[in-house]
Amino acid sequence: MAKTTKTGATGDKGARLHQSLYRRIERLEDRIRVERELIGVEQNRRDAARQARIDKLANRLKKDLYDQELAVVPEAVAVEEKIRVELPKLEARQRLAFRKARQDLRRAEGLVDKTGRLLPDAADLSLSARQTLAELEATQQAERDRLKTALAEQVAKAHRSEGDKAAKKAAYEAKMKVQADTIKAEEARLLAKDNAYMQRFRAAQEARVQTLETKHTAALARLKAERTVTYDLPDDVCLRLDNLSMTFGGLKAVDELSFDIMRGEIFGLIGPNGAGKTTVFNCITQFYKPTGGRILYRTRGGSVLSLANYDVHEIITKGIVRTFQNVEIIGELSVMDNLLIAAHRQYNSGFFAQMLNTHRVRQEEMVMRERALKILDYCGLTAIKDLSPLGQPYGTLKRIELARTLIAGANLIILDEPAAGLNDQETLELVDTIRQIQKDFDVTIFLVEHNMGLVMDLCDHICAISFGKKLAYGSPQQIQSDPVVQEAYLGNSDVADSKPAAEEA
Repeated sequence: MAKTTKTGATGDKGARLHQSLYRRIERLEDRIRVERELIGVEQNRRDAARQARIDKLANRLKKDLYDQELAVVPEAVAVEEKIRVELPKLEARQRLAFRKARQDLRRAEGLVDKTGRLLPDAADLSLSARQTLAELEATQQAERDRLKTALAEQVAKAHRSEGDKAAKKAAYEAKMKVQADTIKAEEARLLAKDNAYMQRFRAAQEARVQTLETKHTAALARLKAERTVTYDLPDDVCLRLDNLSMTFGGLKAVDELSFDIMRGEIFGLIGPNGAGKTTVFNCITQFYKPTGGRILYRTRGGSVLSLANYDVHEIITKGIVRTFQNVEIIGELSVMDNLLIAAHRQYNSGFFAQMLNTHRVRQEEMVMRERALKILDYCGLTAIKDLSPLGQPYGTLKRIELARTLIAGANLIILDEPAAGLNDQETLELVDTIRQIQKDFDVTIFLVEHNMGLVMDLCDHICAISFGKKLAYGSPQQIQSDPVVQEAYLGNSDVADSKPAAEEA
């Protein structure tokens, strides 16, 4: 392992002095992304509003030609359309009349209380009352039949003369052409107006982005000039554990563990129960502060950080996002709201701006909602975006949790037993999903999993540990054939069994 290089004597304390500068750089990067995405969000909003106006105009013009259209279509079609429009109106009035008559009869026979609710021990209506209601139903049916007959006669009258029908058809087609030209002209007018607006909006956004990029460059230069501590990490390494140790009293849960996770790979950590795998995760996310060693991490922007300098709530802002073995989803909120909450650290607006719901806050919310919609569609969750996750299949809950990692701006995704609780088919789907996420979002994935078929089939490299110590590191084939791993974890028979499982998966 490469040693940490210090340019000053202050060590990590010196690095802590510049955390505020790191945070400023991160906020600037978030703002640049938001300002750029606002162009697409605003374009989509204008397109949707323009289409809504065109649809409204088309519906209004079509309504003006409704009667003429009925006069030129076949008579049977016109009758069916008339009945479809008029009959529901009559049926709605009849339902109200029937309910009122039934309630009046119930009151007359003492079957309801003063509020109009049925009494718990109320009997059925008397025979005479039921007969009255039956007669009302027969009368209402006769009204419906008379309406259908009247509508048929009305349509027949309009279709009486073929000569009239030809003239009406010609007039109808002429008006349809006029309407089509009207809609086309309005669409062109609105499009020109929107294009002019978007040209101004795009220029304003690009100017804002340029200003922010200038500040971002200046902040990076200042950080480079003032940084008292640098960390030596190869460009192709995303995460390095360098002699990591974690002691609880006299118990060493992690014992001088070292390995590298390469950028863009899927890395697996395996070991028997109690080997210290979850403790390693907790140290990376700073839920536990390691008692020894270092954890170096390269952000998506290329900065190398010592994670020990940050608190647990700051880790997500560095692009490190974690899932848990037990799905942690807020059941009282919709799937969409669960994603929006996961994006909360990407908001740049302050408390008072949020309280006053300023223009910038609304812009950020539009961008985050657009991101959430895209990720929900990517994960196949659009159909349930407005539903509560409660009652959803366990495999769906796992996809929701993966979606939350994506909207949180993940660079390194840490998965704690992602296949726990899934059946064989759901596990196979999960493997494909993880591979696709790693490819499409250019993220590094670090997982702990007991399903050896999944680990051997999915991971590029694996580290096996036992009692907090590293047993082996290498490719899945090297781990499977390693005798130390076979003896301490897999066992000879398990290795033989896991090989077909990996091929089958």
